[in-house]
Amino acid sequence: MKHVIEVFDKNTEELLLSVEIPGSRSEALKKLMNWQYPGDEYDGYDLSSEQVKILEDWTGRNLDDANHLVQLVCTE
Repeated sequence: MKHVIEVFDKNTEELLLSVEIPGSRSEALKKLMNWQYPGDEYDGYDLSSEQVKILEDWTGRNLDDANHLVQLVCTE
C-alpha cells in the first residue's frame, strides 16, 4: 500500500505536487490519521495544518501554503 500527499492550488484545483510517504511510517501514519478500521486507510482525506506539519517533517518537503489544499490518498 502506498500513501501519497497531493498538494492542489485552491483556486485552480491544479495538482502542484505529489509526495510519497515512506513505507516505514505506515504505523505512525495510522496513528496520525486516527484510523480505526482497516478500510480507513484506503479513503482520501483533507489534512489539517497539524497533520501537514508532521508530514513535512517525515518527507522533508514544504507542503503547506495559504493557497494550497493538501490531501492524503492511497494509490495502491
